[in-house]
Amino acid sequence: MRFDLPDAYWKKDVALFFSRRFALILKMLYPMAIIVPVAASGMPAKYAAAVIGIVAVMAGTFGAGESLTIDLNDGILARVALTPLSPYRIVFEVLVVNAVLDLVQLLPALLIVYLLHPVSLVWILAATLAVFATLVTANCIGIFIANFTSSPADVLLYATAILFPLIYLSGFFRNQHPTGIRQTLRDFVPFSYTDDALKTVFGLSTGTTPLEVLIYPTIICAVLAGAVCLTAPRLLSQRL
Repeated sequence: MRFDLPDAYWKKDVALFFSRRFALILKMLYPMAIIVPVAASGMPAKYAAAVIGIVAVMAGTFGAGESLTIDLNDGILARVALTPLSPYRIVFEVLVVNAVLDLVQLLPALLIVYLLHPVSLVWILAATLAVFATLVTANCIGIFIANFTSSPADVLLYATAILFPLIYLSGFFRNQHPTGIRQTLRDFVPFSYTDDALKTVFGLSTGTTPLEVLIYPTIICAVLAGAVCLTAPRLLSQRL
């Protein structure tokens, strides 16, 4: 696959994703190897939802942030920064493309989950959007961290440190519904809507409506994406 770097920097990630066949097969099989047995096992809904949610979170952490730090070390970002392209556009495209590629990686496993646990079309759409919101959030965190480090390993380490409390607040690790300030904080974490949507897919009622799952994570992710794109000038600036 050929691409023109100054005109379409985001195509680099697409080319790398699809050009290495063996790596692509492994990327597609990895989530299926974890998610499909869970979906077919009869595991309680809250645990099955947690497993899939964690897989989505971890898939997102390996996205844009790691790719950007590698390109930073290789000098690619320094060259891209010299082009007339808007840095905000570059970062936005990287964020969206990496989140979409992560969703492509998870989608076959999600489709099998929906086949094994049939739900209405609106809940399928809501759950899929919620997973995508989780991927966008994780990639936003990765891009933000890439502003402060040039090490791909550090991106993963710092992202994990940030993601862990967010995962806890989302409800993956708790059996009861939170109250008070924890409930308020939970409403601002996109992961929580993924948890509720997947629990519904597995047959556990959460009280969250499909409309809430469709609207709230979208708004939160739009704000996060906008905030991360504002860091673009720093991200593309020359590092000493």
